[in-house]
Amino acid sequence: MIIRTRRPTARVILASPDDRVLLFRFVPPDPWPKEPAWHLPGGGLEAGETPARAAAREALEETGHVLDPAGLGDPVAVNEGAWSNLGRHFYSVHTYFFARVAAATVAPTALEDYETEDFRHGNRWWSAGELAATRERVFPPGLAGLLPDLLAGLWPAAPVRLPWMHEEETSAGRD
Repeated sequence: MIIRTRRPTARVILASPDDRVLLFRFVPPDPWPKEPAWHLPGGGLEAGETPARAAAREALEETGHVLDPAGLGDPVAVNEGAWSNLGRHFYSVHTYFFARVAAATVAPTALEDYETEDFRHGNRWWSAGELAATRERVFPPGLAGLLPDLLAGLWPAAPVRLPWMHEEETSAGRD
């Protein structure tokens, strides 16, 4: 029997003044193919930390952007599922926030050792159209469909539940 460690995370959909969203390139853990993909800034909650506070902390550490946890408001999306890395098994609930930043810059302030590997793969500011058109794997699945309303200032009444796996993965029987 596999025992999974619960690892809640908070992530931020950072939008630049020209409506582009920051994603970092990385190689995903199991169960996804070991092909380069893209993910939002963010990471695990520390003991006693709220998702909003974790999102703001992670944004500062990974991007250099200072966000006010109270200013993030309510989460705009969530997803959850199982994953594994280096023989360790996890179950995560990802909580997603949306924030606008004054400039499309990335200046990490404090990366963990395991994050430096991901960050050497690079980053990119994507338009909603580019995300909708890409064939590259983007995390979370469904991000492209969420963006137009968020960029227009339309917030969901409750967090949107995004899929854990990409459509091609679920249709192939993976979960």
